[in-house]
Amino acid sequence: MSISDPAQLLQRVPELNALTGDSRIRRAIESGDTFKVYRSLVLARLFRRLPAHAALLRELTAERRLFAKPLKGMPSLANYNSLGFGLVGQSERDKDGVHVALHAIVALFKVPLVPLGAYVVQGTSDQGWTVYARAPLGVFGWFYARALVLALVLLAGWGAHSAYQASRIQELVLLNGFGETVSVTIDKQSVALAPQGRLTLKVATGKVHGAASAGKGGLIDTFDHTLDGSSDIYVWNIAGAMPLLHNTLYYSKVKPAPGAPGRDVNRVHCGRQFMAFDDIDHLFTEAPESVTTSDGADHTYEQLSIATKPGTPGVMLCLGYLHGNGMEANAAKAHEALAQLQGWDYQGTSTAVLAAQSVSPAEALRVARRAVEARPDDVQIARVLQDMRDNAGESVAQLSEHRQRARKQPDSAREQYLYLSLLSGNIGQSAADAMARRFPQDPQILRSLARRKAVRADYAGASAELARLHRLSEEDAGYLIDDEARVLVALGRAPAALKLLDAALANKTSAAGPDLAADHGLVARLAGADPERFLRANYDGDADPAKLDRSRVRAGLDLLEPASAEDNVVQIALALRQDPGKALALAQRAGRFEMLALSGDQMGLLYGEAVRSGRTAVSDKLAFHARINLADRVVLHQYLRGENVNLAEIDIGIDFKAAAHFIRSRNAKLSDGERAELRSRAARGDLLQGVISTAIKQWKEPSTP
Repeated sequence: MSISDPAQLLQRVPELNALTGDSRIRRAIESGDTFKVYRSLVLARLFRRLPAHAALLRELTAERRLFAKPLKGMPSLANYNSLGFGLVGQSERDKDGVHVALHAIVALFKVPLVPLGAYVVQGTSDQGWTVYARAPLGVFGWFYARALVLALVLLAGWGAHSAYQASRIQELVLLNGFGETVSVTIDKQSVALAPQGRLTLKVATGKVHGAASAGKGGLIDTFDHTLDGSSDIYVWNIAGAMPLLHNTLYYSKVKPAPGAPGRDVNRVHCGRQFMAFDDIDHLFTEAPESVTTSDGADHTYEQLSIATKPGTPGVMLCLGYLHGNGMEANAAKAHEALAQLQGWDYQGTSTAVLAAQSVSPAEALRVARRAVEARPDDVQIARVLQDMRDNAGESVAQLSEHRQRARKQPDSAREQYLYLSLLSGNIGQSAADAMARRFPQDPQILRSLARRKAVRADYAGASAELARLHRLSEEDAGYLIDDEARVLVALGRAPAALKLLDAALANKTSAAGPDLAADHGLVARLAGADPERFLRANYDGDADPAKLDRSRVRAGLDLLEPASAEDNVVQIALALRQDPGKALALAQRAGRFEMLALSGDQMGLLYGEAVRSGRTAVSDKLAFHARINLADRVVLHQYLRGENVNLAEIDIGIDFKAAAHFIRSRNAKLSDGERAELRSRAARGDLLQGVISTAIKQWKEPSTP
């Protein structure tokens, strides 16, 4: 049988001819690779494939020099600190000292670590080497080298697999800024997140779905984001309620001057639900006061931390920060969740709706509908929804709906009251009279009737209805204390009004608040009493002096704290005394929640002057707070601009109406006699003689075009 022998190995080792009948050995010979031939012989011997040639196989595999190859280059023998390359071991040594040595990576010059090959060598007198040829590795060396390569491949594969698996798992930090436990579900994981708590979950990379709920309130937030592994840290701040701080800490040998670059930077993340961060050095751990570095250079470190204040839930810190920085829209989600946790009570719902209004009227309407679904029998919550529907342009539709419901349920005081709430002017007054006769024991209807009579200057009639309301429900009468105080003053009973306010403020009834404290100061001045009783005694070092000073300014008193002069509401109140243009400019940049601190007389002056002077940006902003339905608002705008309309056809508050008379008097197109009469009506209508009376005396006449 003919066989190809490119390396002419059969001539050098004729004994191989006896083994060419084995197909594997024959293919190795035909390949021309002598090392491959040697390995085929070793494998044939180890697996006893050719038992008839066992002796020949032992003889041939013991002589590796028979299968040597010419040198391609000298093997490296470099080393550093006893670690490097070397020739070690001796096998097949002849009388001249020529032998086969292992070329390997060595330690301590002689200990082989990784076999690289074998060479036919001879030592020299100067401890060098003469290298003659390359030899195949021995059985052990060959298997060891292959096993080592396989181990490295497996190790690399395991590392790649681990990295891939790690890239598929992300850490998600959960934050709960509320004062109660929140149940969180992320994909298939469910955890209980403690009040003011923080927790880290491992979640799969990709689209992640989550839900957070608390107590009987149910769902308060959802999570639908993609975690793609592009950031180091992902955070779900539930409803944006936890005050998360991202601090850049600057360490320098030289302390920077105030305001100079390089000072610490603190970023507050309130109102944001999903965030991603990179290169955070201190993750919810304290940063050191100082650091020592080997190069002595300036360094910055990144830190995530939580802002805390003893006794104050994180959500309240966040809301205070957002409102104080004009970011009411960012607070909407947290307010909604907080209202839900509080059971959708009136105060929580009203605040949540106001925050949602900062986003859009549609969002405010959605929140109001949620509140009604949660408390379908609560009349106050139903009234909030009515206001939001009107604000969203559904006035005609809801009037029709409530009219039909009132007709279908003629014996339902609730349905009659809700329909009555949508009626204005003389029509509303007549309807209130009729309903009060049909439902004499319903406090809501009686409240409506008493207030309608008060704003129409029927003070005797209002006083009689208020007396009935007190006998029926002191709680409901408490909601009209401000109107009742004005009614008593109008009837010449200022001491009785002062006594009423004293009781409400001393007992901290539902109506007690900043407006009532200012009312007390105004009434006390009329009654010859101390106007500062509740505007001084309530002040203490832990209170916010600006809030107290807001009431003091409205009552005509001096500021307690000079710093309060920087407060937006205080500045508006001071400007309203003599500079309406400045007051409007301040109102334009004030936040929605700051507008809540304005009283009826202040709001009436601001809103009226904005409409009269065409400052639509301000009037649109204030319209929601004025609490006047859209139909009445059209008539009011016409009146403020000097058009011939009857203000008796709409419902606005006592102070607001007095302000409207004064603002109308500022229209130069009206006759001098009418303008004087309007100012007189405004002065008479400002029953407590507050800022409207001051404005009548001190506002300059508007410039004519």
